[in-house]
Amino acid sequence: MKKIALFFLVACLACACGQKPADPIAEAIVAEMMKDIDQPYEIHVAELQKLDSTSFATEFQRRISIYDIRLDQNTARMEKYIREGKTNNATRVFEALQRDTKIFNELNAMKEMMGADTLKTAYYDYSYTYSGKVGKQRIAPKKAFATVTPEGKVLTFAGERKELHKATGLAIPGYKELLDSFKETEEEE
Repeated sequence: MKKIALFFLVACLACACGQKPADPIAEAIVAEMMKDIDQPYEIHVAELQKLDSTSFATEFQRRISIYDIRLDQNTARMEKYIREGKTNNATRVFEALQRDTKIFNELNAMKEMMGADTLKTAYYDYSYTYSGKVGKQRIAPKKAFATVTPEGKVLTFAGERKELHKATGLAIPGYKELLDSFKETEEEE
């Protein structure tokens, strides 16, 4: 009986030692990927690799430059519409200019308020391969990319790396709330 118990214990230890501990980043990626899936799934993440990191300063600069470009483009569009006598179009572009100016100014103020914390890491870029099964459908191995905060929150997914940073402004504290406040204002009107 002792031999059977010893054999069982050794077998359990061998199995436990052979299993890799779950990677919290991989678990976060799978959880975020599958959050709206109401079928049983079994997704495996492999070849998870950290590619790069982005500081808050870089992310602020990325967002601020987007609004700077939009302001320039919309100013030119508004002037064109005014010259052409298209007052309705000019009015809509003027309203967009006002909104974008407020967001531009708020982003700069938020950046100033963060001070030295802007040098901290906002998120990491990861590449990974995933495969598995959702319901009865098999998923062949696919390469993908994700941005993940240092706290393990997944911000974005993309099939191509160049598409990865479209929503990473969400890493900036208060940015989502800032954008949401303009949506609420538009809905109230």
